[in-house]
Amino acid sequence: MAVKYKEIADRLECEIQEGKFDKTKKLPTEEELIKKFEVSRNTIRKAINQLVNRGYIYQVQGSGMFLREESVTDYINLGSLRGLTKDLTSKTIETKILALHVLEADEVNAKQMRCEVGTKLYYIKRLRIVDKEPFSIEISYFKKEIVPYLNEDIAASSIYSYLIEDLKLNIGFADKVINCEKIDEASAIELHVNPLDPALIIENTVCLSNGTIFELSKSVFHYQKAKILNRINFK
Repeated sequence: MAVKYKEIADRLECEIQEGKFDKTKKLPTEEELIKKFEVSRNTIRKAINQLVNRGYIYQVQGSGMFLREESVTDYINLGSLRGLTKDLTSKTIETKILALHVLEADEVNAKQMRCEVGTKLYYIKRLRIVDKEPFSIEISYFKKEIVPYLNEDIAASSIYSYLIEDLKLNIGFADKVINCEKIDEASAIELHVNPLDPALIIENTVCLSNGTIFELSKSVFHYQKAKILNRINFK
């Protein structure tokens, strides 16, 4: 029940993407959404805030909720933790597993993930392919005590769908660090660029709602193909 508002936000997001709402018209009112989903006003307001934060709608006091301008499907959304399959909905996304195994946290990983040296971690390295072209390399560490099982089938699809829908993890927040580096030779080969070309790097430290770090990840993006979107609400 705690994630009900997120489920409602996901359903409304799908309806927006499917074109069920005319962008020149208002979305249903709070009252209409309460009746539609048979939930409390507080739940609906949390769902609405999710859609605002995802960049789909804006609210006008006394007038209602409106769709924002389109063109949010070809960008990496900094306000989202849901991955490429949710950010690039208009694209065809494939995943090649480069590595997947369990290892023990070294001193660096243990400090970053606030765990003991030797803690069991899943290590996953994936090549993400968008519209048949290499797009990014993703390296992720997951605490095995929180994510007890991962296999290639899960890693080849949407890991976050598995974490939320199957494991029922209550994911809370993340810190993101963005920088540029010269790409190493191995990554250059995978992304079809030249060694020492620039690369866009996004590093994530992801926590459960109780503040426990469960994932550490680093994504290396093809510098000519990655676009970043951050929709800000000025309050």
